[in-house]
Amino acid sequence: MTAKNVLFLTGLFLSLLLGSRNGWTETVEVKIIKSTFIPAVIKVKKGDTVRWINTEELLHTVASGKAPMQDKKFHAPYVKKEFEVTFDKAGFYDYYCELHQAIMRGVVIVEDP
Repeated sequence: MTAKNVLFLTGLFLSLLLGSRNGWTETVEVKIIKSTFIPAVIKVKKGDTVRWINTEELLHTVASGKAPMQDKKFHAPYVKKEFEVTFDKAGFYDYYCELHQAIMRGVVIVEDP
């Protein structure tokens, strides 16, 4: 392999590693700890996935909308371990736990890349 090829491959590797995030998606986690969504407000890019992880023995739900009114954009009737949603449209997505709606609320903010 010539030095020119090594430089080209090194540059290609670095541009992929350090390049822009366009076309890349992430999974962002929201943990349920002590009947609280942590973090309660998250910001993601269009195409990203949000995964809610229940760390408790208690059952919880994840329902989109403003408590107590679901808007039916996403819904997990019982989150025993995990639940995830991929967001394909920019916007604000309120959500709450139907069982603990007075204290468990959150927002996902989805931005264009």
